[in-house]
Amino acid sequence: KTLLFILLAALSVTSQAKPMFDEEEEQHIPRVDENLQPSVIDADGMPEYPLDRNLRQLNIRHSDLIYYVDLASILPTKKNNVRLVTVAISASGARTAVYEELDCGYRRYKSYGFAGKEGPFRPFKIQEWKPVIDSGSGRYRRTLLDNYLCGRFADAASREEILSRMQALKPYQPHANQD
Repeated sequence: KTLLFILLAALSVTSQAKPMFDEEEEQHIPRVDENLQPSVIDADGMPEYPLDRNLRQLNIRHSDLIYYVDLASILPTKKNNVRLVTVAISASGARTAVYEELDCGYRRYKSYGFAGKEGPFRPFKIQEWKPVIDSGSGRYRRTLLDNYLCGRFADAASREEILSRMQALKPYQPHANQD
């Protein structure tokens, strides 16, 4: 009798425990796009080449290039992401524009396309997320994330808030880069 009672008690406990564990396994409900890479943007999805009057200079420490952001291109796309065009100008006047997306939550970026001095934008063959670093030519992205694009809790700020934060940035001056 005692042995039968112990076996019945053990079966009862295991049958009660199983649904608890099954429920825990089903608690994670992935987002629809959780594991998907965003689609590639082709030439038709590229922005217009930025107008000089829309460029504002970023203050980037220890850089040989002068970086500008195109105010007209700023577009928060998702909860954490902002797309925009940046322009890098060398001391000799060489100019490269890049269309990219920065992710405030994961602190990463994806470059979609580039353009020379006149445009048009050409898509990169490989468009994948990369970490934002605080060195070399990637330092401007860190400045954008830390000072302009991101709001509280790693969410992207609204377009209006981003533009407000950038209002004190200097406008583009054509000959200031070639001194």
